[in-house]
Amino acid sequence: MQKLIIILFAITLLISGCDFVQRVNPFAKRVDTMEIYQQRQDSIRRAELLRRQQEEARREQERADSIRRAAEVQAEADRLRAMQRYHLIVGAFRNPVYAQDFHQKILAQGHDSRIIMSENNFHLVTIRSLDNYREAVNQWRSIRNEGEHLVWMYIKDL
Repeated sequence: MQKLIIILFAITLLISGCDFVQRVNPFAKRVDTMEIYQQRQDSIRRAELLRRQQEEARREQERADSIRRAAEVQAEADRLRAMQRYHLIVGAFRNPVYAQDFHQKILAQGHDSRIIMSENNFHLVTIRSLDNYREAVNQWRSIRNEGEHLVWMYIKDL
């Protein structure tokens, strides 16, 4: 009996190493190479998508930071301009859209125009803003004599 068990054990060992038995073996786990390949490709696609999303988020953050810095610089420039007391006005509008349109027209002519708010909620379109009264009067006379614009001076209290 022991000899029979040893012979069966030896046959089993020899047969299990055979390629034919491994291909036909119903108990062996089958490996689907195409499925593994597709899973690998899906994993690569997901990693690439994640990398792109992170890159896009980084770019968006950089844009937001750049816009914020530009807004801070503009706010500082506006604050310094607001300290200027004498404004040569070429238009006054209640409607901000009309003021913006006229402001763009004045900018296109090459002037340093901007829009300021008056105490009575008018949008004033400036052609120049100055902090020296004499210089403001000289500029006012010069613009008035050119005849291109009707201009008046707005003196803003600081």
